[in-house]
Amino acid sequence: MATTPEPAAYALQISEQEIGRYRLMAARAVENESDMWQRAGVAAGARIVDVGCGPGAMLVELARRAGPTGEVVGVEPDAPSRAAAERAIAAEGMGAWARVVEGRGDDTGLAPGHWDVAMIRHVLFHVGPQAPAVVAHAASLLRPGGHLYLVDTYGDAMAIAPAETELMQQSRRYAEFQRSRGNDPNIGLRLHALLLEARLELTDHRGMFNIVPAVHAAHGGPLGAAQATMLAAGAITDEEAHRWEEARRRVAADPVARIFAPTLIAVGRRPG
Repeated sequence: MATTPEPAAYALQISEQEIGRYRLMAARAVENESDMWQRAGVAAGARIVDVGCGPGAMLVELARRAGPTGEVVGVEPDAPSRAAAERAIAAEGMGAWARVVEGRGDDTGLAPGHWDVAMIRHVLFHVGPQAPAVVAHAASLLRPGGHLYLVDTYGDAMAIAPAETELMQQSRRYAEFQRSRGNDPNIGLRLHALLLEARLELTDHRGMFNIVPAVHAAHGGPLGAAQATMLAAGAITDEEAHRWEEARRRVAADPVARIFAPTLIAVGRRPG
């Protein structure tokens, strides 16, 4: 009997720089997606699941919207990320209605048919062939009328201006590395199809470019966070890692440089 291959371990290592990147992404989401959040039911009193919540930056924003009458749960398999998320919740005084649990995207351990909203942000990229199972499981958590909110990337469309050859080479090599692990850097293009496969009704679909000052390249973003894993796997050499770090510093020092990061969003509603 054929078995579905397990996804590779998450390649991005948690750090203070990574936590800062997550906070920036959460702030951009609040700025750019508030109308979609409202239509999906992210509101006062909502019961919300953040699948793959990482260090909790988005979890805090969802808990802020749900408020004390709501219930917000972050699901995260990585212990250091869970600890960071728990600290974030405690720092905001949200412990009465927000919590973090250990679980996987395809096995959260949460009650099915209970939740108003399930959100999965930049997780499906990293779970390889398990992406349909993760979406199907999240869909099963929803009450009738509840919404599943998916966000992910179109990695091949990422750009930097002015052009930086070394950094774009790093981006291509990172995408190749992720593909070698069974992951899909362009999975954002498939979000709507995954919702339909899970028998949800597509209610919202949007694509955008987040325009990020290149000063943030100094911290490396996902490329820098994956560097140690790529080195350990023999996917890059020490010399390449050093060269790419120099390229990130050059770009970060250019006041006019910008990173154009594509993001796609698809929202599905459980019928009934």
